[in-house]
Amino acid sequence: MQYYKLLKLNGLIKNYRIKFLGLYIFHILKKRYLAVHFDPINACNLRCKMCYFTDADYVKKLKGIFNPDELDLFAKAILKRAIKLQIGCGTEPTLYKHIDKIIILASKYKVPYISLTTNANLLEKEKIEEWAKNGLEEITVSLHGVTEKTYQDMMTKGNFKRFFQSLTYIKEVKQKYPKLKLRVNYTFNEDNFEELKYFYDVFDAVDVNILQIRPISKIGNTEYNNFSLEKIIPKYEEIFQLLKTESQKRNVLFIAHSKESLLQRKSVVSVIKKYTYCYISPTTFFREDFNWKEEDFDTYAKRTKMGKEIGKSIFSSKKEINDLKNESLNYDIN
Repeated sequence: MQYYKLLKLNGLIKNYRIKFLGLYIFHILKKRYLAVHFDPINACNLRCKMCYFTDADYVKKLKGIFNPDELDLFAKAILKRAIKLQIGCGTEPTLYKHIDKIIILASKYKVPYISLTTNANLLEKEKIEEWAKNGLEEITVSLHGVTEKTYQDMMTKGNFKRFFQSLTYIKEVKQKYPKLKLRVNYTFNEDNFEELKYFYDVFDAVDVNILQIRPISKIGNTEYNNFSLEKIIPKYEEIFQLLKTESQKRNVLFIAHSKESLLQRKSVVSVIKKYTYCYISPTTFFREDFNWKEEDFDTYAKRTKMGKEIGKSIFSSKKEINDLKNESLNYDIN
């Protein structure tokens, strides 16, 4: 859980100059600071109503599978500077047949935290056990409803009973591999928010380690398009405190916006995201000018004078910092 301690520390540091100074020191000392988010396949088995997979025009463009023969190049290019590898970001990684190889490579390059994000409708116990054996430390499951009715309405093509069975598999594997953690990411809107009051009534049995709740965000012309939080705000503090208290009782890490940050959204917390967030997919690899098949991150950073750029950011103006503010990581870790 060291990764979450670092996130919490980042949240506590409000001075952006200190953030960039710390990042600059990490960079010149060649320490790990990249959060690598890897979608090895541009596909999904569900059609969740809040997801861009319900945007027909977007899905037409979202194609491709990461060549398994190039996974070694991927690992060599980026993983030695990764503090975390998240397999699965905006698509469903369990549709990719080489997850085990990705995890083995991440372990080989000693990535401190290896996570997989999934809708959990295709998980099998044998695979989970294999991944845990090879070094997977966290499985994050996406959830859009506490009740079966809401779940299957919001997560079209999803099966609530199959989802719950997958969580049971994870719990069973955790007994053999206690380093493995189960994280639940609950995306809320005006139609599923109040169900969170009953979260532990339903999911206490599967031994959740981390619970994050986060508001709906616009990610395309999605089928569900009510982005208002008007009905949520008056009830937010009550449910936030309830979940926080119940999570603490169970030693569950609870991640959520405070009411203030929910309203404000953008903050200084993630101004360093420009340098620390690394997204990779079959069609994207970090930055367009990164020739990852022929150079690694250190070579690229030296060629593009990234260290000098980070150093200059220490002295950025408030206007420049305002342009870097975003919604990422703007939450409390309780």
